[in-house]
Amino acid sequence: MNPDNAIDLVIFDCDGTLVDSEVVAAEAWSEYVARYGVDLTAREALQRFRGVSMTLCRAHIEALHGAPLPASFEQELRALMGTMLEARLQPIAGALEMVQALAIPYALASNAPHHKIELCLRVTGLLPYFAGRIFSAYDVQRWKPDPALFLFAAQSLGVAPARCAVVEDSLPGVQAGLAAGMKVIALQEHGVHPELPEGVAVIERLADLHPHLGA
Repeated sequence: MNPDNAIDLVIFDCDGTLVDSEVVAAEAWSEYVARYGVDLTAREALQRFRGVSMTLCRAHIEALHGAPLPASFEQELRALMGTMLEARLQPIAGALEMVQALAIPYALASNAPHHKIELCLRVTGLLPYFAGRIFSAYDVQRWKPDPALFLFAAQSLGVAPARCAVVEDSLPGVQAGLAAGMKVIALQEHGVHPELPEGVAVIERLADLHPHLGA
């Protein structure tokens, strides 16, 4: 029997955790909103939109634009993102090796819609490893930092929240994992977020994950 603190399921975020998509997406935001006269650098988009739902991102752009955006905004933005991701996306360093070596069951839970998740995983060669265990916030219509997505993933796979570990790079994702009552491991490749809650395990590389899982 596993000890009481054993991890029976690892739940990964996608963007910025398994695939290096966030810089590409930020550049797409910067390029696209310029069409509406909004001056937003890729750096600003990355800092403000990392781990944030599309609804909140859109609201911010509308505030800068000073008027509602057209109904086609999200579809056109995602089309541009998809083109750029297809051409440039790479896995996070060590992601393929990490999932290949992981003995504990694992899944993916992302704020992104399924088509974007699957595109990112396909381009980076990760899709076969997560087939059948991909969960999107669009499934539950609630987005991180709400814990609903993580709880839905755990329930769907029959694992108690306390026996799940969440691997996240963004603050909203970390907050969602903590609110779900799960162990949270924050991937912080470029320095620790100043608002990261105390007690959250921090790793700089995916290669450092296994000791935090008892693996």
